[in-house]
Amino acid sequence: MKNFGRWMVLIPVSALLVGTACRSGSGYVPSSEPLASPPDVAATSQGNGNVAVALQEWSVDPATQTVPAGPVTFTVTNDGQIPHEFVVLRTDTMAGAIPISSFEGEAGRINEDTAGTNVGETGDLQPGASKTVTINLPAGHYVLVCNLPGHFHSGMHLDFTVG
Repeated sequence: MKNFGRWMVLIPVSALLVGTACRSGSGYVPSSEPLASPPDVAATSQGNGNVAVALQEWSVDPATQTVPAGPVTFTVTNDGQIPHEFVVLRTDTMAGAIPISSFEGEAGRINEDTAGTNVGETGDLQPGASKTVTINLPAGHYVLVCNLPGHFHSGMHLDFTVG
């Protein structure tokens, strides 16, 4: 019975430590203010056609890879250290199977004219820059890419489904 009191103290302390450890990697700073509820990722990234996308060396990282058909708003941020771009291609070809050749006179790019149909893009984004683009997407297979020279080859491509 003596140990019962010790467990009552240890459980809340361990729960507090676990909660702090989980938040430490995201810039969490302890405060006396109550914590806000986290956003509903499904509602902000999938349910209403809004998709946050992070670009960096060497990935295209959307909040979701599937959205319903209709208007889709991509909020794209270059979290990398060099310029990137964001291109949405409608294509039946899987991202990894698109051949790398040249485009607009530059080697090391996919040919957007033969790989599929470019349905929207941000243009070049400098490090730290963000841009929002809204595209009306019918159901189908798409590929999200950065098509600057060498970027696609380095892994900046992802299959994306509109259902």
